[in-house]
Amino acid sequence: MVNKFFWSLAAGVFLWASCGSDPGVRQEPLPVTGERTDDPASPDLNLSGPSLEEIHDSGYWITRPLDSSITIIGIAGRRSNRDDAITEALADAARKVSLYHGIHGESSTVLNQGPGSLDYVAEFNYSLEPLTEVDLYLEKLAFDKDRDVLEKNGAVYVRFRYSGVSGIPPYHSSLEDGVPNWVRNTVADIPGFLTGIGISKNKGSLQKTYQASYENAIVALLPRLFTRISGEIIDVEGGKMTRNVSTSEGDLTEVMILETWFDKKINAVWTLVAAKQKL
Repeated sequence: MVNKFFWSLAAGVFLWASCGSDPGVRQEPLPVTGERTDDPASPDLNLSGPSLEEIHDSGYWITRPLDSSITIIGIAGRRSNRDDAITEALADAARKVSLYHGIHGESSTVLNQGPGSLDYVAEFNYSLEPLTEVDLYLEKLAFDKDRDVLEKNGAVYVRFRYSGVSGIPPYHSSLEDGVPNWVRNTVADIPGFLTGIGISKNKGSLQKTYQASYENAIVALLPRLFTRISGEIIDVEGGKMTRNVSTSEGDLTEVMILETWFDKKINAVWTLVAAKQKL
């Protein structure tokens, strides 16, 4: 049975989606962990480039595909047992890999307007369901236990590499005063791909905050796939209530987290994703 994971958000989440072409200025990608061998637990690693701690402290993670592989940073809560934390981060990374192989998404916005000037309620919910088993990817993620594991700020970060991807998005962002251009402009145009931008503030843990950010970016793509709108007027005490419902849904494939940026001024995580509509 396919693993399912569902989430809901309060109204007011900032989401953007775009599609087009503006490659910008090339930035060096986040270092990957090297080519995976037949034994993922013992990869032949390329240890050149900045450390995971240096990448973490920069607040700017560039994880777009490189050489037919995806770099993924799995996040876990700090544990007394290091191996338990790595296992949790591995599961987090496997969920992100499952996005590449397809996901079904649904989102709905409900607006209720009552007879009073303050009788206004907005609700927003979404669900994301992988189209393949998440567990399939646990054994296909490579990392170096010495170089690719970082414990910091109450969380554990593990940098994984997943090989065998295709259709790499031709995108390179530029920085404006240290901020990625897609954060300032809330748009990133990539030929042949849909792009979405999500933002999330504190969700109680770093793992949940980063997760909500990339999920928001994916949900931003759903209205581009299919949307239906319905409305009705309901009799309520004191008058009538108008109820409008907007529902978007569809299947996405090749969903990739390209870049993540931590906004230290407002303690928020921004994520840029690219995907294609699954036909």
